[in-house]
Amino acid sequence: MAVADGETSTEQPQKWCGYSRCVIASIMAALVLVAAVVAIIIAANSHSASPGPSPLPFGPLRGIAYAALPCTADNACKQQMPSQDVMQLGYKTQWGATGRNDLGVIKNLGANTVRLYNSLGFGPATDHSGFLDEALKQGLNVMPGIDSDLALHNCTNFDCYETVKAVVKTGFSLGFAKGKDWHPAIHTVLIMNEADFFGRDAKCPGGAPWCRVKAVLSGLDGLLAAEKEAGIRPGRVNLATTWSFNISDSIDGKCKQCPGYFGFQDMLAAVADPSIAKYVPHTPAKDLAAAFDKRWINGLNVQTPWEIVHDVVSKNYGPFGNRSWFIGEFGALNQPHTAIQSDMKAMAELAHNSSDPFLGVTVFQFQTAYQIGGSEMAFGLFGLGKEKVADTGNMCKQNGECGKWPVYCLNANLTHLPASQAERAAAVAKAWGGKVTGTCRNSTVIAETVTEIVL
Repeated sequence: MAVADGETSTEQPQKWCGYSRCVIASIMAALVLVAAVVAIIIAANSHSASPGPSPLPFGPLRGIAYAALPCTADNACKQQMPSQDVMQLGYKTQWGATGRNDLGVIKNLGANTVRLYNSLGFGPATDHSGFLDEALKQGLNVMPGIDSDLALHNCTNFDCYETVKAVVKTGFSLGFAKGKDWHPAIHTVLIMNEADFFGRDAKCPGGAPWCRVKAVLSGLDGLLAAEKEAGIRPGRVNLATTWSFNISDSIDGKCKQCPGYFGFQDMLAAVADPSIAKYVPHTPAKDLAAAFDKRWINGLNVQTPWEIVHDVVSKNYGPFGNRSWFIGEFGALNQPHTAIQSDMKAMAELAHNSSDPFLGVTVFQFQTAYQIGGSEMAFGLFGLGKEKVADTGNMCKQNGECGKWPVYCLNANLTHLPASQAERAAAVAKAWGGKVTGTCRNSTVIAETVTEIVL
């Protein structure tokens, strides 16, 4: 109502809202302001760090085990063994594209993955990102391995929590991490290899199963702690260990005389009840179980033909549900080319079946292990020729011992084997639709009659 000049209004000032509505409006305005600030911070952070390359696709596993030391029957490895950590830059003249190009050779065979063994341990504190970057460039996923020797020489009573936590955190600073994520080439981290053999160690009373299970379970616990303390997101990275195909009972006795898959039951039982492995986890039980359920895949190493392995494992896999399993080493011991090719094809076909938990296979191994000799001469896709490609860089061990070695060309005809078994690389390539590349320009090979060397 209009008020004439000189008159006094008796009306109260107009109220724009009631008390409760004003409070709600104030809260909503504050929330909008907070959301805007958060959005600005997120946007700033996303622009301040490069997103980096995306992880590689991981379909059916077609892998090659890689532990290629520059050792022949007649070179200096008998006097001085090089470091077994082949990811270090000193080995670049072997695996790098400007050297022998082993990673390129692996890719050309038709593989999509390279498996390693001594990647995370108390080795030299040198950069490992060069290997991972080159693998990513070649289109290869990487399965790095935590050194099994840690359990025997660095862990206390097979409790590897602190040891594994330390080596994994160190690994993050040496290239295994990109920002707050694992390096995008890494698909699965292998927590030791064939831990069932820990039962043979004098420190394991009566060869008790808790020794092997405690080592792996505490290693898993330590890796999870390393991720948490370093702020590394797990992303797509799976976790596993590879058991041998030996026959054993599982730790809880539910799996009697089981070849290989006793270890699958070991982990299932120990995560549910760590006390059976004489271990008290540092990670909360629900978090440990969640990580195991989401990230753990089962693995085993075999020398046996695929038909036998498949029959034994598949008909007994019920307790493990749809958890993926893979062959971490397929040795194909004393098998002719035709059998290797047939087995590789059969495994690839099953791995493509989305309704089957079988993930695929890693072939054992890239290069003949001349430094060991004996029965190990039966494995390997490539031998070494006498044509020198280059020299390694300086390669050092934890004890500070360093050295350089000649790098020889690859030979795909293993003349120390019977003719029907001599071209293992060609058999794998045919099964995977790949090709054999990077071999010697002549057929002169290193003398391959060696005696077994005890390391």
